Amino acid sequence: MKIRDLFNISLHNLMRHKSRTILTVLGVIIGCCSVVIMISFGIAMKISQEHMLSEMGDLRVINIYNNGNGSKLTDNEITGMESIQNIVCISPKMYLELPSSAAAGENGRYKAQWPSVAGVKKDAINDFNYEFTEGGGFTGIKQGDTIEALAGEYFAYSLRDSQRPEGYNYIDYWSYLYSDNDNADEDSEEMPKPYVDPMDTTIELTLGDPDNPTEKTLVKRLKIVGILKEDYSKGYETSEGLILEANELKALVKEYNRLNGIAQKNNESYSQAQAMVNDIENVAECEKQIQQLGYSTDSLESVREPLEKDVRQKQLMFAGLGIVSLFVAALGIMNTMFMAISERKKEIGIMKALGCPLAAVRIMFLTEAGLIGLIGGIIGCVISFVISGAINIVSAGGSFSDPLAIAEILFLSPDRVSVIPVWLGLCSVVFSVFIGILSGYWPAERAVGISVLDAIRSE
Repeated sequence: MKIRDLFNISLHNLMRHKSRTILTVLGVIIGCCSVVIMISFGIAMKISQEHMLSEMGDLRVINIYNNGNGSKLTDNEITGMESIQNIVCISPKMYLELPSSAAAGENGRYKAQWPSVAGVKKDAINDFNYEFTEGGGFTGIKQGDTIEALAGEYFAYSLRDSQRPEGYNYIDYWSYLYSDNDNADEDSEEMPKPYVDPMDTTIELTLGDPDNPTEKTLVKRLKIVGILKEDYSKGYETSEGLILEANELKALVKEYNRLNGIAQKNNESYSQAQAMVNDIENVAECEKQIQQLGYSTDSLESVREPLEKDVRQKQLMFAGLGIVSLFVAALGIMNTMFMAISERKKEIGIMKALGCPLAAVRIMFLTEAGLIGLIGGIIGCVISFVISGAINIVSAGGSFSDPLAIAEILFLSPDRVSVIPVWLGLCSVVFSVFIGILSGYWPAERAVGISVLDAIRSE
């Protein structure tokens, strides 16, 4: 008997009892929908978590500090860490620890006290994938005594207008970004512009306290060549601070110390360094190896790991709930096949008497069970996509009449409650067929074992 004949016979047998077949398929549909929707909740949670972590910064960056046990972050020590497996690059970082201020505008009208000023190696800007909203990295082109610098994304908002009264001399961009736009102009959808544009204005950086008569101050002009995108994993300076090339910042500190008669330090070490790992999965191991060298570290791994563990647990819980429904559907398929065997004993006996191979009888019943799983899986998969889309639209407060809004919610929004990748839909269909065949195996073996004489004599 050809496979095509077996398939036609199996399909015909299912159509002979439409009501029973429909009810059995309905059970598979419900089970398939339960599994797909439950797993889709877990996938959506993972996507939302990854989006949240990506906004916090680069997950592959490790910050390294001296921990006071005698280990120093010197150039030699930092170079030695580059041999640690999975570390792509490592760069020292130094911060300006002197009293300082930044000013811009005519007569230094706009001022920022104690700005965060960091020094990094020139290559670190590219090695650590610093992102820019304007401009770019250090060019290395000298313009007289002016020093090149990079500004944090919101550095301009830290400059306060010295000619306005206290409390009204700054733009509260924090409230605009994080407080539902309460303090922003109701007629404006854009964030208010700062008093000055750092890219078009020379910034004067003052080292020292001008109000201290015993202290000499050092003033340097900065040319901002790029505005960095805020990334706290790389440092607060990417938000409201300034970044200079490390050698330039070292030279400024030395010049300030010379002006004030402060002895220069020998064997100078860095207060901090940063390492870039090739993959977020290797961050924990690299941190452990660095700590074994006697340094303190921190990274977003301490945030990512517990979040991922929580998501995995919820994914398993959701999948378990869905599989229970599919297990009930499997029992339904098994019951249907046993009933079919009971009703078709005589038919089975005649097939055997005519010389039909036992394998053909087994394949016929397995095909029937597999068809039930296939039909239920396909319909269940389609319904799952519809349910998932409706859940996302309703949860986002969208309108079913706006096609563009629907498309954005369904395919682009990181806040989707349910996400069904194509692979999940395909796997659900394959799994449904597998469950169907597995559920029909025992009944098929029961049919193969039926005696020909008993089958022919049965009514």
